[in-house]
Amino acid sequence: MIRDLQYPEDARRTIDSLLSSLEYDAALAVLGVSVGKLTLEGDGIPDFSTEIRLGGHVEDQAVRRDAPGLLARFSLISMVAHVERHVQLLLLQRRVLEEIQTTGNKMKPEAMWTILQRVHSESRGGPVKLCSELTVENPSKELASRMKWLGGIVRVRNCLAHRLGKVEVEDVKPPGKSLKETKDTDTLKVVWLRPKPTIDGKEIESFPHKGGGYFQCGFVEYEREWRIGDQIEITSMECQAIGISLSLLSVQLLADFEAEMNSLLNL
Repeated sequence: MIRDLQYPEDARRTIDSLLSSLEYDAALAVLGVSVGKLTLEGDGIPDFSTEIRLGGHVEDQAVRRDAPGLLARFSLISMVAHVERHVQLLLLQRRVLEEIQTTGNKMKPEAMWTILQRVHSESRGGPVKLCSELTVENPSKELASRMKWLGGIVRVRNCLAHRLGKVEVEDVKPPGKSLKETKDTDTLKVVWLRPKPTIDGKEIESFPHKGGGYFQCGFVEYEREWRIGDQIEITSMECQAIGISLSLLSVQLLADFEAEMNSLLNL
């Protein structure tokens, strides 16, 4: 397996797979909008798509009503999980290349096991550290600037996954500070990119858009902020923007990774 590692082809495959996963997750959020429009057959009859049910018609109605928000939440959580998983694979490739470079293209099985243990331990530091300190040790200005997107999205993911989106003290705690240092005025503030389509310089605010003109699509940074006690609600459209932001980050991560590996391997 070690001898079969191909650089940079395997690194590029890893990022290609990540980009595909992000597109899949974004589609999940879109599905939520469609599910929210589904109606139940019959009057008061539960959906018996399974032979045995926990809950009934009332719960079915509630799930259909909440589907856009529910699937957007799952979409965002899955996006961050895919970033963590794929970047961990990229870090594994780095550690293998470092070992091979040191030992002269020879690696014993016990060395591979040690590397796997090391990567597992290193990955527990969180996605931002994984991307900008471990997989890439000296990030470019472009990659470093995109870490604020990832850092904020991860904090939102944590709140959605562990607290069902209800913002608590842990969520607003400033980076590097303890819970005791956190103030009730602190907020959970995040930034990611938002597409900005325009016709003749005027932003398109509703879709589908009718009428012609000179079309352009740029991006602007979009900010959201929540206080303690707020409920985080993520929309399907925001999931598309988050997916785009993470895709651009991933492409830059690959560029930085290859630059450092080319230097290591004297390519």
